[in-house]
Amino acid sequence: MQTLALALSALVVLAALSVVGVDAGRLITYPPHISTKRGSYIVEFERHIPHTHVDKFHAMSDIVVDNHYTKAFNGISVSANSHTFDPLQLARFEGVNRVWPVRFYRPAVNLSSLNASADLYLHHVTGVERALTELGLNGTGVSIGIVDSGVDYMHPELGGCWKTPGCPWQRGEDLVGDKYDPASADPIIEPNPTPMDCDGHGTHVSGILAGRGPHVHGVAPGATFGMYRIFSCPVGGQQVQASDALIIKGIEAAFQNGHDIISLSLGSGSWAEDPLSIICAQAVEQGVVVVAAAGNDGMGGLYTASAPSVGAGVISVGSVDNWNITALSGTVTSSQGTQSIVLSPSSSDKYPFDFDSDTPLALPSSDNSNILGCAKYTTDMTGKIALVERGVCRFDAKLKNAYEAGAVGVLCYNNVPGYFAATLSQSMPIPIAGTTNEYGAYIASALAAGNVTIKAPKDNFGLFAAATGGQVSEFSSIGPSPELAMVPLISAPGGNILSTYPRKLGSYASESGTSMATPYISGTVALLKQARPDLSVNGITRLLVASGKPITHLRTGLKASPFESGAGLVNIYDAITSRAELDPPTLSINDSKVGPITGHAEFESLGTVRWAARTISIRNTDSKKSMRVSLDNKVANSLSSMLANGSYAYTPRIWPADGVSKPAADTLPRVHSLDADKLVAPGQSCSVTVFVVAPTGLKDSEHWYYSGFLEFTLQWDGEQTSSAYVVPYGGYNGNYSAQDVLSPPSEGLPAFVDIESGNPIEDLSTLVIGTNETVALVYGLAIPSRRVDITYVDSASGKTVGNPPDGNIQYSERSCPQCSIPFHSIVLSKFASVAGNRSEPSEVPAGKYHIHLKALRPFGDIDNDDDYQTWDSEDFIIS
Repeated sequence: MQTLALALSALVVLAALSVVGVDAGRLITYPPHISTKRGSYIVEFERHIPHTHVDKFHAMSDIVVDNHYTKAFNGISVSANSHTFDPLQLARFEGVNRVWPVRFYRPAVNLSSLNASADLYLHHVTGVERALTELGLNGTGVSIGIVDSGVDYMHPELGGCWKTPGCPWQRGEDLVGDKYDPASADPIIEPNPTPMDCDGHGTHVSGILAGRGPHVHGVAPGATFGMYRIFSCPVGGQQVQASDALIIKGIEAAFQNGHDIISLSLGSGSWAEDPLSIICAQAVEQGVVVVAAAGNDGMGGLYTASAPSVGAGVISVGSVDNWNITALSGTVTSSQGTQSIVLSPSSSDKYPFDFDSDTPLALPSSDNSNILGCAKYTTDMTGKIALVERGVCRFDAKLKNAYEAGAVGVLCYNNVPGYFAATLSQSMPIPIAGTTNEYGAYIASALAAGNVTIKAPKDNFGLFAAATGGQVSEFSSIGPSPELAMVPLISAPGGNILSTYPRKLGSYASESGTSMATPYISGTVALLKQARPDLSVNGITRLLVASGKPITHLRTGLKASPFESGAGLVNIYDAITSRAELDPPTLSINDSKVGPITGHAEFESLGTVRWAARTISIRNTDSKKSMRVSLDNKVANSLSSMLANGSYAYTPRIWPADGVSKPAADTLPRVHSLDADKLVAPGQSCSVTVFVVAPTGLKDSEHWYYSGFLEFTLQWDGEQTSSAYVVPYGGYNGNYSAQDVLSPPSEGLPAFVDIESGNPIEDLSTLVIGTNETVALVYGLAIPSRRVDITYVDSASGKTVGNPPDGNIQYSERSCPQCSIPFHSIVLSKFASVAGNRSEPSEVPAGKYHIHLKALRPFGDIDNDDDYQTWDSEDFIIS
């Protein structure tokens, strides 16, 4: 029932953001929590429809055509002139493929920003250093389009120029201006002559690509760049955002200007059918490499990878932590001496963690006698900084409890190895900073021995080794896609990355996010295209993935799951110098069989197992030497979002649980092959068939996603050394298309909730729903669902009378307590919509009704009721 406690503060806001639900089909409806621009829509034309088709829409008196897309995307964006406009009018036009409400996207960046003064890039770990120095590459001749918040092109490490001869910035434009407020009913779009950055995100991204030193050395400083500004200046201290209609305009402009690569450090949603996913997939089809951030919702677990990175052919990028970090530093003084510790500010810069003089630290004292800071303090903390441990409650609660006890600040230390930044949803008049588990334990030990103080002057920076260097970043979003595709595809440094920043904002900053990993991969693609210009988009993807280096998980000793890391850490030198091509680059196992592996006597001893057969094509691109092929299975961690008792895991659950005890063989995936040992002649190809066997020792009821890497060792005639190439694989340990979609019963959902109090309504027999919108239906989705349908059913006749507003939704994302979407909800009233009349809901006749909720299972037929999981409420009254 914990999820229900979150309902009160959000339900009214969600209702205000909602879009009227409609029948499944060409008109797509989002869940109410999705931030959309009311009355604005994106219309996709069928591909064969000529551009003149837009004239029919110009002739409509009740809409205005805002944008006409003709390059990578065939369609328009429109705004309605009245609140009564029915978007079904758009969907019913001949030649219209789909219609979406306009939604908003944010940069895929962790909001902490630390000014810094030293270059910490370790390009040698990713093969970039060797590509630059040994191969003489720098991206020359390759053009990269960046769709972002603009760039401070006058920064001395970014060229200090705009569209002059020899300048790296030869293309681009401002599409938004400085006054754009997405929360406004009528946002102001007044583009400037150039895309100068006033936010910082775009300049930081640009430095990772184009930095020319001495502090920031970009991956492809010799490339030519274009900046397409679609994020405006921050409004009221909030993170910038832009509509997908505006982002599509930026992608269209980059495509039209002929860029070889389009780099997108942004994301939202989770479906390949989202508009941005579609336009990016279409750009890929036309020969442009599109690189996109997987997202920063990794703490939410599986299915958190975002669009457009889930689009077909898009290179989805995950993040690994930097090996060293430049960060704010504090000096701790105690009886044990002095110690410099790393400090990370919160997402709010209104109250910075600045203490110019020694300030006492203290542990909180509360009724539950712990140091989590989640309960009211029983001691006075006036003038002190509270030391609390991360976990159990939100950072807002820790800060509130400390403030009410008189504390002047909070220092929160991690409960796992690594560095983090506290994210706040509301402001409190005292600061909070994060530090590592090791430093927290050191301070707690010192406090047990006596008094401890901390001094943290503004802009006091230090260089610290990162305990999690090279590991998958905690924030990095996790796959798979809703249809079990492998995302991300590859990983790059994205945690605590130093780069350029607008001069007015300090010139340099260290930021974290898949936003930072994305330009890193875009830069490596530029090096690859410079070295091998004839490669297709698919060929580039194959080489990047095959040459990836799987990451060894610190705790388990196995490889990090490809659903977290893709093929692992990029190694662009190995990709460039590769003499083999593997296809397909990844294996998503969504059609496994249960039973003996038939037709092969060698596998009879395995008995009844869940298995799938796949064939890998391996081409020897060396024109002179034969190539010997051998195969090994590198097992990776299995992941689950569920605990053994069937409730949600608040952080992704991993098997094996630790690296101390050796896991039983039947709890790990196995790979068998009869033809992996082969000799391939110069310029020829071979096929290797593998049988992937799911772990039989893991329970289906615990919803495990197993994975690993097919590691092909290739050795060419006359050479002493060999090369390793990988094909990541992953699957669901069960019948993927039969699993439950709705959240587990432990969440207490679905439930009726009183909007005013936020409390669940336990007894529906006394519930009367009338004109006032005071009741909501709250439900959860354990996995994404392509369609959720909520209807009023007349309990006497058993007939469906229609959908409550927002009761028919396509392409819903997963929800969970730690997800960006903790739950889904709709507000209930006495009105319902029926097919063909969605913009004008009708009043439901008075009587006794119940709710029928159904959610489509993976790969289900939208017209087959057997493919849905269903739930029926108890009866209530509509008056």
